[in-house]
Amino acid sequence: MKKMFFLAGMVALFSCDRPKPIQSKGGIAYNGRFKGLFAQFFNIGLDTLEVHSPDTVTSVFNGHSLDSISAQFFPAEMAQQHSSEHPALFPVYKFMLDSSHMGLLIRTPSEYESSSIKMFLWDRRKDSLTSYIELAENWGDAGDYMTKTSWLFRDTSSRHIQALIEVFQGHDNSVDNPKDTTREEERLYYLVDFTKTGFDTVFADKKQLPEQYSELIKKRTRN
Repeated sequence: MKKMFFLAGMVALFSCDRPKPIQSKGGIAYNGRFKGLFAQFFNIGLDTLEVHSPDTVTSVFNGHSLDSISAQFFPAEMAQQHSSEHPALFPVYKFMLDSSHMGLLIRTPSEYESSSIKMFLWDRRKDSLTSYIELAENWGDAGDYMTKTSWLFRDTSSRHIQALIEVFQGHDNSVDNPKDTTREEERLYYLVDFTKTGFDTVFADKKQLPEQYSELIKKRTRN
């Protein structure tokens, strides 16, 4: 496949407890350099949040166009594709992860269009966007296709907010051979912990994770 999804830094096993709803505070008093940027994100307190690439014009993950000045806070490869005439960055949600960190969900450029939903981590002590991770995406190219969906929730043991990431990827063999109508498909799962230092992949598994979080997955709103 032309694109594959990998996450490094896997450690140990994970808690066997069921996901617990996220109790996210409404926000913090802030007058720093990101004030204008933060104002463009809709503030939410989270329960369990399913994150997916928008597939309809009414999807909340379409967001709205970011102003050109705020685009400079994002990586150059994203900011350079954004302008007021041709927007490519679309703020969606912001929410507190803990007293010192905030998550920003934003729709960003991908290979063909702005179909990638990323979560940026803002560190209050550094007053900086320190890292980001892709939580959702949807694309297809020359018989290859991939859909990434995530669920955010709070782990009952560590009390950290975590993300269960599902990657459904496949290849339509008829593109290469019209007589071959078969498809090769698989679902991969990753568990990511949002620690005080960033993002940490704590487990990757095809079978155990979907079994462990079956109640979460079966409530999906997108296939």
